Amino acid sequence: MKKYIKYIVIVIVIAAALIAFSTYRKKRSAPEWRTDGASRGSVREVVTATGSLNPYLLVDIGTEVSGKIEKLYKDFNDTVKKGELLAKLDTELLDTSLEASRGDLNKALTAMAEAKLDYDLLTELYEKDMSPEYEMRKAEFKYQTAQQNVANARLNLQRAQKNLDNAYIKSPINGVIVSRNIDEGQTVAASLNSPTLFLIANNLERMQIKASVDEADIGKIKMGMPVEFNVDAHPSQLFTGNVQQIRLNSNTESNVVSYTVIIDAQNPERKLLPGMTTNVTFIIQAKEGVMRIPEMATRFRPSKETWELFGLKWDDELLNAGAKLRADAAAKAAEAAKGSEAAVASAGKGMGGMGNTGAKGGMGMRGAGGGANAGRSTVVWILKNDVPSPVLAKTGVSDGAYVELIEGVSEGDILVTGVISKDNKSNSQSSARPGMRGF
Repeated sequence: MKKYIKYIVIVIVIAAALIAFSTYRKKRSAPEWRTDGASRGSVREVVTATGSLNPYLLVDIGTEVSGKIEKLYKDFNDTVKKGELLAKLDTELLDTSLEASRGDLNKALTAMAEAKLDYDLLTELYEKDMSPEYEMRKAEFKYQTAQQNVANARLNLQRAQKNLDNAYIKSPINGVIVSRNIDEGQTVAASLNSPTLFLIANNLERMQIKASVDEADIGKIKMGMPVEFNVDAHPSQLFTGNVQQIRLNSNTESNVVSYTVIIDAQNPERKLLPGMTTNVTFIIQAKEGVMRIPEMATRFRPSKETWELFGLKWDDELLNAGAKLRADAAAKAAEAAKGSEAAVASAGKGMGGMGNTGAKGGMGMRGAGGGANAGRSTVVWILKNDVPSPVLAKTGVSDGAYVELIEGVSEGDILVTGVISKDNKSNSQSSARPGMRGF
């Protein structure tokens, strides 16, 4: 008998151990509500884009004549003034051409003087009937041809002088040399296109950003809008600017339409260099110190699977909880509006002739009051006694992580943002959140 009692006790102990272990495992693997609450802070609605930095004026310095670079007077990053000498071409052939043009001009002047002498003599003889008119006319035409030759010789001299002057390459503006594409001894040819010798920026203390904004966001961008941006060279520093221009011409790449927005950026320390890539943030709206709730709280929606995980009774009406709350709110608003209109009408009758004025005034005040609570309605779920309950809330500006709370939720309420499911093997929190559905 004692032997049987011993076996019975062992079986009872083993069964109790199995029950305890099973209960422990269930508790460890039981899901939990992922929760958060309302808080005060800043909420900003922004649009992001990328762009490139460049000076407002970037001038290509070329040459109108061909030749060998004889001397360079300026280098990279040098500050130059308008009219200052940058480089000089070899002028030997240009000097020779200038002297030849001067000789041609002197020759043409001599020929014109000779033709004029013949023309004057024949004119005098013709007036005295000592020479035929034909000879006089022929001398006149010869003199006119000589005059034209002199004019052409003067133009050739001017051209030769201009080519010689172009051999001295000068700066057309005040600025800084950003690029130099030539070296001493290098030959440049200007027969087809003028080669770029220097690149000069007019002012590096004021830059512009050409940002590419998607067509879906361009309607939010306004002139003078504040902008924040950073560059990879200074990742920890935030620079500021404002929208200077929104260009109407669109750019299409891979069926994506975008528009160029010009942003004015001050650069007093010259940390921003031409060509840098910028990450731009357009600040559409910004509110500081407002009540806000997590964006995830507005996206949580119930499901039968979620309710069964927590052992809650599922009701299909939960799927229509949001529509029902909105309908109730609309009905209450309509009743309040009718009551307000009745009160205004009653007050108008009591005031006699001033009733119409009072009615108009009441309607104006009601319209103003409606604008004060402007916002979009959304349904959030508040945890009460471990059971989520739907609440209709009005929200405003959203930055993707937080959304401004206008009304509907108190600061101490516990908002459901998802579900934390636990893996029995790793005993870690899983990223899967049953019941999370997008709009």
